[in-house]
Amino acid sequence: KSARGTTLFCIGHGGGKRCEIVGCTKSAIGLTRFCKAHGGGKRCQHEGCTKSAQDGASFCSAHGGGKRCQQEGCTKVARGRTTFCIAHGGGRRCGYEGCTKSAQGRGNWCLAHGGGKRCKIEGCTKVARGATHCCIAHGGGRRCDEEGCTKSAIGSSGRCRAHGKKQPGSVCEQEGCTEVVCQPSSSYCTRHSCGEKVEQNITEKSEQQIEPEYEQSEQSVAQTCETGREKPDSG
Repeated sequence: KSARGTTLFCIGHGGGKRCEIVGCTKSAIGLTRFCKAHGGGKRCQHEGCTKSAQDGASFCSAHGGGKRCQQEGCTKVARGRTTFCIAHGGGRRCGYEGCTKSAQGRGNWCLAHGGGKRCKIEGCTKVARGATHCCIAHGGGRRCDEEGCTKSAIGSSGRCRAHGKKQPGSVCEQEGCTEVVCQPSSSYCTRHSCGEKVEQNITEKSEQQIEPEYEQSEQSVAQTCETGREKPDSG
């Protein structure tokens, strides 16, 4: 690659202008004095968005900029030099033999094989969650929205298991059970989901039993009425 500016190196090896933020060693973008992460280069034109515009576009990835995945019906961003999003095989893959998952961060491995950011707690090798530096067990990731609760939020519900309310991550309604419901439309976990079916079957059986009894009682009344009419004639 070509050496940049008055330096003897290419951008990848430290040449050219560097970002002026203290501690940052990335390349400054365009005519700005900062890298993309610190506000340099072209910004997304979507109102209120401060993210970097994708190459050759006026918008960031979230607002339609950049290459799109070529998989039919998919509108996600194509990753790296590929023409597909991560879910459809685009971007760098894990270097572990036989693994087809996406490589995380700047490494060559997926999360399961040691890639991505690790928890900063000494001795912990779990994955750091979200923008935090810790795993879920050590306080990383999204926390429960319930006031005073410090437990981890489950799924997109914004609440922990104990404070879930019939959303993805909600808690089973079986007394004493703290498992997550098996599906959004259910009120019970997988182990207790049969309770709904049992209640439904009992209700159906009860209705089926009531109908014949009602019909039988109607027949008895009719027979009694007929007998009452016959008696005066026989006398």
